[in-house]
Amino acid sequence: MFYSRSITVPPNTAEVNAVEQTIDLSHGVITRVIFRPRPGHASLLHVRVFHRRHQIFPENADDDLHGDADPVEWPEWYEMFESPFTLTIFAWNDDDTYSHTFDIAFAVIPKYAALPYVMVSAISELVSSLTRRLLFFRRK
Repeated sequence: MFYSRSITVPPNTAEVNAVEQTIDLSHGVITRVIFRPRPGHASLLHVRVFHRRHQIFPENADDDLHGDADPVEWPEWYEMFESPFTLTIFAWNDDDTYSHTFDIAFAVIPKYAALPYVMVSAISELVSSLTRRLLFFRRK
Protein backbone atom coordinates (compact mmCIF):
# COMPACT_ATOMS: atom_id res chain seq x y z
CA MET A 1 0.00 0.00 0.00
CA PHE A 2 1.15 3.51 -0.75
CA TYR A 3 0.00 6.40 1.43
CA SER A 4 0.61 10.06 0.65
CA ARG A 5 -0.35 13.56 1.75
CA SER A 6 0.11 17.06 0.40
CA ILE A 7 0.34 19.59 3.21
CA THR A 8 0.40 23.37 2.94
CA VAL A 9 1.91 25.43 5.75
CA PRO A 10 1.04 29.15 6.05
CA PRO A 11 3.76 31.81 6.31
CA ASN A 12 5.17 32.66 9.76
CA THR A 13 4.24 29.30 11.25
CA ALA A 14 6.67 28.84 14.13
CA GLU A 15 7.86 25.42 15.25
CA VAL A 16 5.90 25.73 18.51
CA ASN A 17 2.72 26.29 16.42
CA ALA A 18 3.53 23.67 13.78
CA VAL A 19 0.78 22.43 11.49
CA GLU A 20 -0.17 18.94 12.65
CA GLN A 21 -1.65 16.35 10.32
CA THR A 22 -2.14 12.63 10.80
CA ILE A 23 -1.98 9.88 8.22
CA ASP A 24 -3.46 6.45 8.85
CA LEU A 25 -1.41 3.57 7.53
CA SER A 26 -1.97 -0.17 7.62
CA HIS A 27 -0.45 -2.97 9.66
CA GLY A 28 2.97 -3.81 8.21
CA VAL A 29 6.42 -2.43 7.52
CA ILE A 30 7.21 1.00 6.11
CA THR A 31 9.73 0.15 3.37
CA ARG A 32 10.12 3.53 1.65
CA VAL A 33 9.71 7.19 2.59
CA ILE A 34 9.47 10.01 0.05
CA PHE A 35 9.56 13.68 1.04
CA ARG A 36 9.14 16.18 -1.79
CA PRO A 37 9.12 19.89 -1.08
CA ARG A 38 7.61 21.93 -3.90
CA PRO A 39 10.07 24.31 -5.66
CA GLY A 40 10.66 27.70 -4.09
CA HIS A 41 10.93 26.78 -0.41
CA ALA A 42 14.56 27.88 -0.03
CA SER A 43 14.72 25.37 2.87
CA LEU A 44 12.29 27.49 4.91
CA LEU A 45 9.78 24.65 5.35
CA HIS A 46 10.55 22.06 8.02
CA VAL A 47 8.94 18.65 8.64
CA ARG A 48 9.13 15.96 11.32
CA VAL A 49 7.26 12.66 11.43
CA PHE A 50 6.23 10.97 14.68
CA HIS A 51 4.79 7.62 15.65
CA ARG A 52 3.23 7.59 19.12
CA ARG A 53 4.97 10.80 20.19
CA HIS A 54 8.35 9.41 19.13
CA GLN A 55 10.13 11.13 16.23
CA ILE A 56 10.92 8.55 13.55
CA PHE A 57 11.80 10.68 10.49
CA PRO A 58 14.41 11.98 10.58
CA GLU A 59 15.72 9.79 13.38
CA ASN A 60 17.74 12.52 15.14
CA ALA A 61 15.45 14.56 17.39
CA ASP A 62 17.20 17.84 16.52
CA ASP A 63 16.85 17.33 12.76
CA ASP A 64 13.99 17.93 10.36
CA LEU A 65 13.27 17.25 6.71
CA HIS A 66 13.68 20.36 4.55
CA GLY A 67 14.88 21.37 1.13
CA ASP A 68 13.89 23.33 -1.93
CA ALA A 69 12.83 21.16 -4.84
CA ASP A 70 14.73 17.89 -4.87
CA PRO A 71 12.87 14.94 -3.41
CA VAL A 72 14.41 13.17 -0.47
CA GLU A 73 13.68 9.46 -0.39
CA TRP A 74 15.18 6.42 1.21
CA PRO A 75 14.56 2.73 1.82
CA GLU A 76 13.26 2.11 5.32
CA TRP A 77 12.36 -0.70 7.70
CA TYR A 78 9.95 0.61 10.31
CA GLU A 79 7.53 -1.96 11.71
CA MET A 80 3.96 -0.96 12.54
CA PHE A 81 2.36 -3.97 14.18
CA GLU A 82 0.36 -2.45 17.04
CA SER A 83 -2.62 -0.19 16.60
CA PRO A 84 -2.88 2.70 16.05
CA PHE A 85 -1.12 2.65 12.68
CA THR A 86 -1.06 6.43 12.56
CA LEU A 87 1.81 8.80 11.88
CA THR A 88 1.69 12.44 12.92
CA ILE A 89 3.37 14.99 10.69
CA PHE A 90 4.47 18.32 12.16
CA ALA A 91 5.47 21.11 9.75
CA TRP A 92 6.45 24.73 10.18
CA ASN A 93 7.37 27.52 7.80
CA ASP A 94 10.03 30.18 8.47
CA ASP A 95 9.01 32.17 5.39
CA ASP A 96 7.39 35.47 6.36
CA THR A 97 5.61 35.93 3.02
CA TYR A 98 4.55 32.69 1.32
CA SER A 99 2.77 29.48 2.18
CA HIS A 100 4.67 26.36 1.20
CA THR A 101 3.45 22.91 0.24
CA PHE A 102 5.18 19.55 0.42
CA ASP A 103 4.27 15.98 -0.44
CA ILE A 104 5.14 13.06 1.78
CA ALA A 105 4.55 9.38 1.05
CA PHE A 106 5.07 6.03 2.74
CA ALA A 107 5.15 2.56 1.19
CA VAL A 108 3.82 -0.09 3.59
CA ILE A 109 3.82 -3.79 2.91
CA PRO A 110 2.83 -6.75 5.11
CA LYS A 111 5.72 -8.25 7.08
CA TYR A 112 5.45 -11.60 5.28
CA ALA A 113 6.11 -9.74 2.02
CA ALA A 114 8.64 -7.27 3.44
CA LEU A 115 11.37 -9.76 4.27
CA PRO A 116 11.54 -11.27 0.75
CA TYR A 117 11.33 -7.73 -0.68
CA VAL A 118 14.33 -6.59 1.39
CA MET A 119 16.32 -9.72 0.52
CA VAL A 120 15.71 -9.28 -3.21
CA SER A 121 16.60 -5.57 -2.96
CA ALA A 122 19.84 -6.37 -1.12
CA ILE A 123 20.82 -9.06 -3.65
CA SER A 124 19.99 -6.71 -6.52
CA GLU A 125 22.13 -3.96 -5.01
CA LEU A 126 25.00 -6.40 -4.42
CA VAL A 127 24.89 -7.61 -8.04
CA SER A 128 24.74 -4.02 -9.27
CA SER A 129 27.74 -3.08 -7.12
CA LEU A 130 29.74 -6.07 -8.32
CA THR A 131 28.88 -5.29 -11.93
CA ARG A 132 30.10 -1.72 -11.55
CA ARG A 133 33.37 -2.95 -10.01
CA LEU A 134 33.92 -5.48 -12.77
CA LEU A 135 33.34 -2.80 -15.41
CA PHE A 136 35.76 -0.48 -13.59
CA PHE A 137 38.54 -3.09 -13.51
CA ARG A 138 37.98 -4.07 -17.15
CA ARG A 139 38.60 -0.46 -18.26
CA LYS A 140 42.06 -0.41 -16.68
